[in-house]
Amino acid sequence: MLLLSPRTVTFAATLWPNVALVAIDREASRPLLDYTDAGPHPTFADAPEQVTRIRIVQELASEDLGSPRPGELGTLELFTSPTATNRPRTRLSAIACVESVTHEVSLKRGTLRTITLVALSPDGAADPITTEGAD
Repeated sequence: MLLLSPRTVTFAATLWPNVALVAIDREASRPLLDYTDAGPHPTFADAPEQVTRIRIVQELASEDLGSPRPGELGTLELFTSPTATNRPRTRLSAIACVESVTHEVSLKRGTLRTITLVALSPDGAADPITTEGAD
């Protein structure tokens, strides 16, 4: 899922401004493949264990000494809409843990901070990303 409209994101009651994009990626952490003796291609596939990563790219205008640190845990909340207006908006939230924080400096693109978080399920079975209408 790629979200281009949220310009601000809140994590653990801290506002992160100048958000360029939010990407939510889901991947199988331990994919299960099964083969038969009939050929080289799998005949069964499953993803019994999954991880949901949230990548937030911020444009930085000045130095920032308050970046998040790996291991920080908090509620991530953002509002998005298809047309980058206030209506209709969708609220996305997740309990998440900061996995990494990286920086890129470029003359063409400026200074970018990429924050990668792992979304946590409340019980192991429920989707870690919660969405609801925000009107």
